Amino acid sequence: MNINSLNYLQLRVLLSIYKNGQGNIAATELGLSNCNVTRTLNILRDIFNDSLFIRKSNGLIPTTKLEEIIPHAKYLVEQYQLLERQHSVFTPSESSGHFVIRAYDEFVYAVHTVIANYIQPEAPNLRFDVRSLSHDCNNELITGDIDFVVVYEGFDDIRLNNEIFSETGDIYILANHNHPILEGEMSLEQLSHYPLLEIDNYNDLSCPLLVNLCRDKGLQMDIAGYTDSVATAMQILAQSNSITLSCNQFTRRFVDMIPTVLYRRLTDEMIKDIKEIRSEQRAVGNYILYGNINNSPAFNWVKSKLIYGLEREWRLASAS
Repeated sequence: MNINSLNYLQLRVLLSIYKNGQGNIAATELGLSNCNVTRTLNILRDIFNDSLFIRKSNGLIPTTKLEEIIPHAKYLVEQYQLLERQHSVFTPSESSGHFVIRAYDEFVYAVHTVIANYIQPEAPNLRFDVRSLSHDCNNELITGDIDFVVVYEGFDDIRLNNEIFSETGDIYILANHNHPILEGEMSLEQLSHYPLLEIDNYNDLSCPLLVNLCRDKGLQMDIAGYTDSVATAMQILAQSNSITLSCNQFTRRFVDMIPTVLYRRLTDEMIKDIKEIRSEQRAVGNYILYGNINNSPAFNWVKSKLIYGLEREWRLASAS
């Protein structure tokens, strides 16, 4: 076998195994079976007359020859993708591919809902890896290792693109269903008497918004702790006198299923003050972030579906 038999799919398999160090991960990423990936790798070994990878306890390690091949493989794949973007006709029902999405915990279920209801009925062969975002992954977005990130305001890298799918409207206090804060007139002084549990995904704020607002008014609010898990936050609230601030309609809808936690809307003045603090750089709202690496028809189609689907799901949650 010789180089004349080399094709686009084989190069994509090679690059995916090289990136992930595991054939099964490459199979998931490309929407192929493990047997298909193994068979393709064997063909590549014949083509290049080299083992290409050495199996170690920590995965597949590239050979010296493969390290020499990789830059050429990347260039060829880029050229194939350029042809695909400029000259191919995109048909969702026939398209295959793998997309990596990271989202704040509050958005993960909504993203899964959009994929199930808006994307896969039209494009059943697309595959998605959706997980909670727990760190600043700007570099992974820029390099294309992650396709999309769903967040609220906490980003500032000019190398990233962003699309807003909903602006923040109402802001709520979440607390134990017997909490005094849920009854009577609400004031900032009253709120400051209770510790704040901050749902904080990767410390994009140096100080929680409500604590910051209290300080601006000469009030002191203690911080009960931080968590990046909405489910954990609900359990803590149900068993303590802590309160949580939320502007997320998906979180509010989740609270509707938890009898031991209730929510109450902040006053108009508090909402206005919080939005002013948070809107120094951009509109207060919820965004999809993405880089400049992938401009394929499939990528742009998925992006449009995510924006449309999340916007619609947000409106449905707001109305419930």
